[in-house]
Amino acid sequence: MRSTRIFPGLDARDALRRLARRMGYEVRQFTPLRSLAAARSELFERRAIDVVLDVGANAGQYGELLRHEGYAGRLISLEPLAEPYEALQRRALADGAWTALRVAASDSDGELVLHVTEDTRSASVLRRNERFGATPGWAPRGSERAPARRLDGLAPELLKPGERPYLKIDVQGYERRVVEGAGDALARFEGLELELSVLALYEEQTSLSEMLPLLAERGFRPLSLEPILLDDDGLLVELDGIFVRT
Repeated sequence: MRSTRIFPGLDARDALRRLARRMGYEVRQFTPLRSLAAARSELFERRAIDVVLDVGANAGQYGELLRHEGYAGRLISLEPLAEPYEALQRRALADGAWTALRVAASDSDGELVLHVTEDTRSASVLRRNERFGATPGWAPRGSERAPARRLDGLAPELLKPGERPYLKIDVQGYERRVVEGAGDALARFEGLELELSVLALYEEQTSLSEMLPLLAERGFRPLSLEPILLDDDGLLVELDGIFVRT
């Protein structure tokens, strides 16, 4: 059947896309090939994900996103900063299938000092790269100490036998240290989601070109990559990535 024509030589879908672009939006098919959210949803269904370990949860925004997307399984969120942890804990208590812990994931057990910024979502163990010092929300606000655990010791305490877990990491440049601290426990996870940087936003941050082979060595293959930050010249700086255990 031919699609309805609303302009000569232009079908309804093309017209909708063009109208959306003029308004500053883009309409795309919701498929794993075109949408990171669709890729994650299909992965959850295909791999029967029933628990998500959310490392660097801040106030629980990612957990709320998953709930809105229809995920009903267990959530375990780790957040080291006191202020966002309070909001995270309230969300978790109201949910009933959500556990919140005030702890940072690292490559060693002990204590970490975090550099706190005006927007706590930008806080990191690493110092910010001064090249991006004018980024909104990045102004320094002090420092804060927090307990730290390796995931290869913490994960067995949190995950139940037979569960099929998914790992999300949002630690502002500290991803490599979290992955290294997961050790052999990383193989338990069906999928992995994290931010990847082409240019370092934080001092000593591991770049995209280094993270991809590191994850490949640990048995994870890219499933979906989505740009999330461009520089002033329109060049890619940072993207979200979903990886699946092969």
